[in-house]
Amino acid sequence: MPNEFQKYQELNINGCVVKQRNLTDFKSSFEDEALLPFLEEWFSDDDYVELKTSGSTGEPKVIRVKKNAMVASAKKTIGFFGLKPGMTALLALPVSFVAGKLMVVRAMVAQMQLISVKPSVNPLVGLSVTIDFAAFTPMQMAGIIENCPEQTNLLRKVIVGGGRVDERLNIKMQMMPFDAWETYGMTETLTHVALRKINGTGAQKSFLPLSGVSIAIDEHGCLTIDYPEISHGTIKTNDVVELLTDGSFQIIGRADNIINSGGVKISPELVEERISFLIEKPFVISSIPHSVYGERVVLVIEGEFFEYGNLEEKTGALLSRYEKPAKIFFLDTFPRTDSGKIKRFQIKEILRGLT
Repeated sequence: MPNEFQKYQELNINGCVVKQRNLTDFKSSFEDEALLPFLEEWFSDDDYVELKTSGSTGEPKVIRVKKNAMVASAKKTIGFFGLKPGMTALLALPVSFVAGKLMVVRAMVAQMQLISVKPSVNPLVGLSVTIDFAAFTPMQMAGIIENCPEQTNLLRKVIVGGGRVDERLNIKMQMMPFDAWETYGMTETLTHVALRKINGTGAQKSFLPLSGVSIAIDEHGCLTIDYPEISHGTIKTNDVVELLTDGSFQIIGRADNIINSGGVKISPELVEERISFLIEKPFVISSIPHSVYGERVVLVIEGEFFEYGNLEEKTGALLSRYEKPAKIFFLDTFPRTDSGKIKRFQIKEILRGLT
């Protein structure tokens, strides 16, 4: 529909109504400094906005997308979660990335009251109002549960994305008083195109595409997405998946993360999922070069070295011969993107310098 986005030119945020004509009045009022430039861009007559990809698998890039496509994505979310005018939505993600931008667009399209807080590991600190809809990263969700579990009673419906919900977090979320979904999506799909119910009635182990989204697998076993409301062509991903008979899918891992050890292909993400309950600190499964096997699996833990006791024995009991880490490394700080995703390829380069 031509110029659909022009119907949505008013934002109710932190109790104030922001429009194009009074936008400059709020120049220093927003917690996130990226919000003002985005609203200026949205209120303009240009049919497009610029989005920055996360850069988790390479250098971030800037793409241009239609505002009407963002409205279509917002409406899909609004319909799925039953969001209504007057409900509250929490903006706790940086507006410099697509997830934060889409939360703003959803609030405008659904006429919700947007509560904006400074993006942080624990965004519910000091909050006292009920939140009907919120989006968090796994790191934020873990921080909320760990540091202020009493605040979770303020939440009604939550989506968690921007990274994998590991088994440890998945277990913790079973006890939460709100309904939660893990999302699957990317910048190119304008956030989620599939959802997995984490807890409560209808909890799932696989991702179910939204209505209007068609998925398939290419010759490399990677997911392809057709979403006519968002993109005119097929969107190709690097995510190796298994399609299930009910139309849902499970993620095996990224094709560019696969470790080939002695001809055996290993998904770091699957290995991490199986041993996540053993390790409290952030960690990744990576690899180092090997003269015979090509690559050997290693475990990399973020933070200072600690005596890990029988961790090698415990992980070995859960993994096959080729999956078992040959060494354990410690890095003070993991390289991350601006949106918080771990840069696996940089960790692998660091390890090459250590071996």
